[in-house]
Amino acid sequence: MSLELKYYEPVVNRNGYVLMFPMVADNDELLKVQNPPNPYAESAYQQFPLGTKLVNGERVWRYTKNAAVALNIGAPIQQAKPVHAEQDDDIAVGAIFAIGATVISVTSTANLAAAPWSTKDGGAEGYIYFNVAAGLGQCYKIKGHDAFSGTSEIPITLYDPLTIALTASSKAGLVQNPYANVLATEAVVSGVCVGVPGIDVTASYYFWSQTGGPAAVACNTTIALGTYAVVGTTAAKADPSAAVTTELPIGIMITPGVTGGADHALIFLTLDR
Repeated sequence: MSLELKYYEPVVNRNGYVLMFPMVADNDELLKVQNPPNPYAESAYQQFPLGTKLVNGERVWRYTKNAAVALNIGAPIQQAKPVHAEQDDDIAVGAIFAIGATVISVTSTANLAAAPWSTKDGGAEGYIYFNVAAGLGQCYKIKGHDAFSGTSEIPITLYDPLTIALTASSKAGLVQNPYANVLATEAVVSGVCVGVPGIDVTASYYFWSQTGGPAAVACNTTIALGTYAVVGTTAAKADPSAAVTTELPIGIMITPGVTGGADHALIFLTLDR
């Protein structure tokens, strides 16, 4: 795997759609731009880097990968759950790594050796951060990694070099890319809300999740015009805000009159602008 850092075309304009590419791996196939991109299409194969931003007027989308369960049109979605609490933090760093290093290692455990980390590069485009001892506060995007297995030392390649050295006492946490292996929001949201699909999405397919501007969203009950809509009360639905700590605002109601059940209402999403 090449360690060369590459920042391909950050902004590409095609027929009124503006694409903003994140930092990506050495894969030109992911940069062959459709003309124009179609936010209402899904595909079995990846066509853009995860998190690629698509803008058309007041509407915004992010390129997203679905997990193993199909998604319904207009049903709010959230990031993937961690494979285990051990993924969140306090993962042992394998050795001393100097400032400027772009390859480090962490110690696998039986709890970490699960999908997607148990597959080589399964967590690529996700993040590693450091939460204990030397290196505390650093956060880097993952370019690639070996498959997690047993208690092995697992090399992880970063896009950017370390700015603070790591020691054998350093501890790390891992998280998938927020737009990887997403799922419908749960009654108690277990991750950040990452948008609303504008189509029915096939299991394990790639699609564009709308994150900003007017969107038709499945609602659980009546939400007043001009008030906040939230997720975290009813699975895969929007609800009115009720000052509950598990609720996450996703936008402001443009249309009122939703009476629940299978109804959708227009919400001005404010997850991404």
